[in-house]
Amino acid sequence: MALRRTSRGSIYGLPNGLNAPVIAPIISKRAPTTKDQAEQSTMWIDTVLDDVYVLTRTVAGVSTWIPAGGGGGIFSSLTVTGAASIGGDLDLTAGNVTIATGNFEITAGTITSTALSTAGVITNDAAGLLHSSAGTDGQVIVGATGAAPIFADLTAGAGIVITPAANAITIAATGATASAFTASDANQVNPDGTGNTNFLGGTNMTTTAAIASTVTIDLADSPSVAGSLTAGVDLNMTSGVCTITGSTNAARSIYLHANGGINETIDIYSELGTGVDSINIHSALGGLTLTSALASADAINITASNAAGGIDIDAGTGGISVIAANGAINVETGTGALNLGVDAAAHTTTLGSTTTTAATVVQSGTGDLALTSTDAVTIDSAGVLELNSSAGVISIGNDAVAQTINIGTGAAARTITIGNATGATLLDLDAGTGACSILSNATDHSTTFGSVTGVAAMTVQSGTGAQTFTAGGVFDVNAVGNVTIDSSGGTLGLGEDADAQNINIGTGAAARTITIGNVTGATSTVVDCGTGACSFGASATAHTTTIGSTSGAADTTLQTGTGAFTVTAGGIVDINATDAVTIDSTGGALSIGADADAQAINVGTGAAARTITVGNATGATAVDIATGTGGFSVSSGGLIDLTPATDTQASPSATSTLNVNAGVATFTGFTTAAAATQAITITNSLVSATSGILVSVSALGANDAQVTVRRVTPAAGSFVVDLLNEGTQALNGNLIVSFMVLN
Repeated sequence: MALRRTSRGSIYGLPNGLNAPVIAPIISKRAPTTKDQAEQSTMWIDTVLDDVYVLTRTVAGVSTWIPAGGGGGIFSSLTVTGAASIGGDLDLTAGNVTIATGNFEITAGTITSTALSTAGVITNDAAGLLHSSAGTDGQVIVGATGAAPIFADLTAGAGIVITPAANAITIAATGATASAFTASDANQVNPDGTGNTNFLGGTNMTTTAAIASTVTIDLADSPSVAGSLTAGVDLNMTSGVCTITGSTNAARSIYLHANGGINETIDIYSELGTGVDSINIHSALGGLTLTSALASADAINITASNAAGGIDIDAGTGGISVIAANGAINVETGTGALNLGVDAAAHTTTLGSTTTTAATVVQSGTGDLALTSTDAVTIDSAGVLELNSSAGVISIGNDAVAQTINIGTGAAARTITIGNATGATLLDLDAGTGACSILSNATDHSTTFGSVTGVAAMTVQSGTGAQTFTAGGVFDVNAVGNVTIDSSGGTLGLGEDADAQNINIGTGAAARTITIGNVTGATSTVVDCGTGACSFGASATAHTTTIGSTSGAADTTLQTGTGAFTVTAGGIVDINATDAVTIDSTGGALSIGADADAQAINVGTGAAARTITVGNATGATAVDIATGTGGFSVSSGGLIDLTPATDTQASPSATSTLNVNAGVATFTGFTTAAAATQAITITNSLVSATSGILVSVSALGANDAQVTVRRVTPAAGSFVVDLLNEGTQALNGNLIVSFMVLN
């Protein structure tokens, strides 16, 4: 809170009556602000910062307190006659610091100036002004007579390289003129006084200096090396024959060894040789071993990279043995043939093993697999013997050789099975001009054709000859599935002879469905009766009677001649369709509930969301809904869709013609002022002078135009709507007049 002490009191004293007392200082725990007011020359003591302020003036309520103690202050100028000690920072925001005599000493803090470079060196120019410069990597300060020293780069002479870095300079001498060498005997070889060093060739070494500043050391022809020879990059043979001979009688007499890392390889390469021995690895007396420690299927690769190349492996009586320790051995030829033991020598060829569960697979692709023998071919198995084909016919005896084919003729009691009951499996037994007999011997046994399992089918057929079934007793056709009797070329007759025997269809005392006729094409079903009655479901048993089908586009027609068609039910009559239901009359009125029975009539009362339409908009179609004293009720859930007729007129026209009971007239361009009136005329042939009319008005636009209906005046063929703008602003939008003529 600001302090206000604007005057001081008076005291009595001798010899004068009233004396002005000394102005007492203001002692506070803070520094004064411009809002603190007191008598001019009042001192303010800040006990917290140990500082003193003096009030010099107060103008327009703003006090000026000048620091008079050891704290900071703002001065227009400062002259120090004695020594000045600055314990903190000295910031110079403008102007210069001039030192006429004596020294400028800083005991603590820093000198800060925006004109000085960051992390630079301070120098003074000829005028004595201080400057700073940071310099770049490797620069040094170089002086100049009569000018300020500056940072400069060092310039390298011949054979000298200067490399600048942050706070460092590296100077190095290059070339033979300034080089010193260490000899093989550990002595130092230094150049002479003029920078020369002599290179003297030995027995197998010469030196040349044909190129300026270059010393070349060459090996003479056929050098001899007493110890090992190491090359940093390559060993090249540009002419002659390269012979590497090892004369040591021990293992690894010649040893090629790569030890550079996981990507190393040893490559023996003949680039231009075209002979079969362009690379020849042979041992005169010993063997040849290739060993690889790589855990991969490609541990050892022998590849003929030319598309027409081959691999030839020859062996004597010792044979060829290829053994894999529990791994597969693959022999692949692409599109070429694979031949095993096809030479003309008589020898045994064996494939596979008879040990435990060892399997042998002989396979081919889309080509044939042929087994040919000039003698017997015997296939005998202690287990199952299978002959299968996954894509073609399995044939036995399909050549034209007239040899008997025996299947299961061995004199042993066994089950002989031909065919299976899977899917569309077909069994075809054919014979030429010879007889085809099945179980026709004199042995007393049962004969069964076909299977009652699943969907197994059996067909007994003949050509153009007759097919006769003869039974000495009852002829019984019984199936757990359908029994079908068809004729593809003639009439299918049942009881068509003249024997007066009853024909029973479905008369067995079992609950079943009896179907006559089908729904295919123009198939028709005719049920004729003589003078006897023709009845459908007329028994006294309570049952459902269905006429017609709900499948596809099947139609059902119930018709009479000129007589009446009557549907009588003791209970509910339900007409239900998955498509439209149409009830029409072409010659008389169509009535629903036309009798005098007091029963409710429901139309569309089922609890489903649907559209119920009564009447149409064609020509003079009319819909008349009449009620008695029960009234007329519309329950819509709050939604009633009434589509009115519409008309739009533009100012100055204030008349619309709508000859309907419900209409909406829109008027554009009217600017009815506040408190002004507007008359709208609706021409309507349905209106009389006594008509009841409901009218509402809407005023569009952003202005406060509160247009209301004051009066509706009907007349024969029209009515007038008087409007009043009760708002504070003129109309600036459309007027919409909605009406409904009740009578």
